[in-house]
Amino acid sequence: MGLFFRSRTWRGSPELREPDKCTQWRFWDPAALPDDLVPYTRLAIEKIQNGELYSETGWLA
Repeated sequence: MGLFFRSRTWRGSPELREPDKCTQWRFWDPAALPDDLVPYTRLAIEKIQNGELYSETGWLA
């Protein structure tokens, strides 16, 4: 399960605290996301940008 939240305010810089799970934390413009972004993450961000408060997706069995 992946949960995504939209932050309305933020202070400070992202800090990587689980280096065994990801390589970096960065802020990205939602209109200019990296090409190698995980597909379900891209979809979730698109849904949030479109004002959808809830969405779900899954993998084919």
